[in-house]
Amino acid sequence: MKITKSHLKKIIIADLLQEVRSDDEDRVSEMHEFSQSRSGKKVMQAGNKIRSAGNSIYEIAEDQTGKMRETLQRISEFVGKLGESLSGLNSLEEGVGVADTLPTIQELKQLQKDIKRLEQ
Repeated sequence: MKITKSHLKKIIIADLLQEVRSDDEDRVSEMHEFSQSRSGKKVMQAGNKIRSAGNSIYEIAEDQTGKMRETLQRISEFVGKLGESLSGLNSLEEGVGVADTLPTIQELKQLQKDIKRLEQ
């Protein structure tokens, strides 16, 4: 059997495509690798502590009134979301990333406005 240059080219391209497909299937995200490491587990523990701090702030907010209460509740929600994101590094579902669970820029800006309002 005689192999032509174009036939050899098709075989090589098909082989390369096969390798790329198998690499994509075996690929694990860097975030997943990190979450399985010792350092990743420490970050998740720290996330639990941050989430706990958010709960403590919420309990303190319940004792306050007016703008202070609202602001502390927003702070606790923001801190809680941050802690939840960090503590759940390894339990993310398909298509959902850590960035999707973090507090938004809009929430941070609102928090800044609330704190400035209290300082006046």
